[in-house]
Amino acid sequence: MKTQYMCSICGYVYDGEDFQKEPNDYRCPLCDHGKEEFKERSIKLEVHLASDEYQRNKK
Repeated sequence: MKTQYMCSICGYVYDGEDFQKEPNDYRCPLCDHGKEEFKERSIKLEVHLASDEYQRNKK
């Protein structure tokens, strides 16, 4: 599974081959923030956090 990167400002998910190969002046196509705002997504962590939130709201 390829690594995904998401803009921490607007939530845009990079849908290219290799984010690390993008030039340093790469800009988010939605909010125009720089490459430094993109963070590697951790699907395992996101599922865990969503599950925890669901359990808290279920009570």
